[in-house]
Amino acid sequence: MVSTRIQRPAPYSMTSSECTTPIRRILNYNSGEDDLRIIRVQNMRFKVNAHILREGSPVFKSILHKSGDSPIVLSGHTGSQFRAFLWALYAQPLPGAKNLDIARLCSIAEVALKYQFNSLMLWSMDGIKTLVNAPDTLLRTAPSEIFVRLTRLALLYRDTHLSRSIQLKWLTRIHWHDLPPAPALVVADAYDLRHLLCHAYYVHLVDVSPRIARGQPIGGAGSPLTPTQNLHVFCGYHSLLALWRQLQDAAPAFAPAPTCTASAHAQRCAVAWAARWALEAGRATTLSPVDVLCRLLFMERQLEADEVLKACMDEGCRLEALDAVAKKRAEISDNLHHHFDL
Repeated sequence: MVSTRIQRPAPYSMTSSECTTPIRRILNYNSGEDDLRIIRVQNMRFKVNAHILREGSPVFKSILHKSGDSPIVLSGHTGSQFRAFLWALYAQPLPGAKNLDIARLCSIAEVALKYQFNSLMLWSMDGIKTLVNAPDTLLRTAPSEIFVRLTRLALLYRDTHLSRSIQLKWLTRIHWHDLPPAPALVVADAYDLRHLLCHAYYVHLVDVSPRIARGQPIGGAGSPLTPTQNLHVFCGYHSLLALWRQLQDAAPAFAPAPTCTASAHAQRCAVAWAARWALEAGRATTLSPVDVLCRLLFMERQLEADEVLKACMDEGCRLEALDAVAKKRAEISDNLHHHFDL
């Protein structure tokens, strides 16, 4: 009789016939200790070292204690996110942030926070801050999806400085019309980020203002905004349109410079400023009438180079007048929430 060797299955090995969920991949991270457990996330199963998870996370310690020897099912994140987390968990040593993809760092930070894995929380967030605040920051070319994830992470980690940095860079891209405003608007509305919300509304309004002016709808099935959000857009349209008409009729006031006498200011500086302002305000432009911020910036630059003002106004008064335009623009920018009834 020929003896045959019985092939015993390896601990925790599985075949597709034994799994009710399709197995895309089983990752075997074995540090040499006989303490392996199966964790399932979505349609992916991972063979992991339970000792490392217990040591680094009080949440995993509790989960592993309660589950006994049964496979553990995790939710609240994707299998790809958990795979990135395990990659960092077993990476020795951990690489520098510049060598990593920002999406992978986000996944690691998200999963590490969920399970309170402190060492990876600190490492991943340090890497994210390095990439975000670098002189050649990747946010110059990142898509909206990355800004959404980074903003949520900064809020979840309660990192005010990082959140502000991300929002300012996001707003810059939005005002350049390099990114659509709708994703920022939705995130800002959900997390009550008023400055981001107001400026996202503003850029979205500028984009849809030609449709509003023609009486065409901006809502419906194709709109990224809710009916309530579109109502705020209409509020902004009518309020900013009225504001621009007021600005056309009256130039921003400015005080006489110390180098200018009261009579000279009234007879020359104020008159010249009002006349040239009216000329520039009535000039035809491709800018939307509700794009008050860009219109004021354009006018400030035109008036700064205006030779008539240089000849007719006291230099101190001319600089005061230009500064008044810049201050008016900053005032409007800081108070956009009033125009959108937020």
